Amino acid sequence: MTSRIVPFVAVAASLAFLACGCSDDLTCPIVEPVDVLPYVSARVVQHADDLASSTHAEVICTADPLPSLLIVFVNGRQLTYVGPSGGLSALATLDDDTVVWQSGVSCSLEVTTDYGYATAAAVVPGAAAVVAPAEISVGDTLKLAWGKASAADYYEVSGVLTSSAGAAAAGSRDEITFFTTTRDTFAAFGPEMVALEGVAAGTVTAVTGPFPESGAAGNISGDGWGFFTMRFTDSGSVFAVTVSGAREEARDMSAFR
Repeated sequence: MTSRIVPFVAVAASLAFLACGCSDDLTCPIVEPVDVLPYVSARVVQHADDLASSTHAEVICTADPLPSLLIVFVNGRQLTYVGPSGGLSALATLDDDTVVWQSGVSCSLEVTTDYGYATAAAVVPGAAAVVAPAEISVGDTLKLAWGKASAADYYEVSGVLTSSAGAAAAGSRDEITFFTTTRDTFAAFGPEMVALEGVAAGTVTAVTGPFPESGAAGNISGDGWGFFTMRFTDSGSVFAVTVSGAREEARDMSAFR
């Protein structure tokens, strides 16, 4: 909902005018409430691994004027206020070398600013276990699949195809970045994304929260609006696919079937 806040100075002035009355020499101002609704982008990214688990949370609050107060809690854990992050935004973050909130845990976001109090809730999803081929050839389609992760609303697939040493011709690009967001449990990247010899490595991230599309309604309510998402991966969410040289011409067309 929209928070309607009347600045203190304007309220005080209007009360003074009401007390004194208005005359021909003194025109009473029309005091209008100001519509203010800060935009909040909040995300928690977690990875569970026997070697290096982690939690990273960040909350960006954007409003005009720039918020001078930003206090953020996730399930009672306070984020550190970093300060202005450029333009009309303020930033708060949290970093931990453990998984703070396990899969299945419901997380409550609380954001306090100069404009009021905003809240949201999201469940930590399970991790997607990705299945990928061990090797494909230049010009093939890279096909990935995974089982549905518990509580996940959608998935982000990201990766980089990095050329082998000396495989890229002089003056050509030596890596290709690929990314997609999907509600499905599969993704495919066409031959234009598989155009180098090397290794295509990436991650399938399970996400809870509103799907990022035009016109999407946020899940943050109160004195603010925006999006609160939880992301989770583990060692089974990552993939690495070797991309070898192009097949012989007689066999090459099979990559496009």
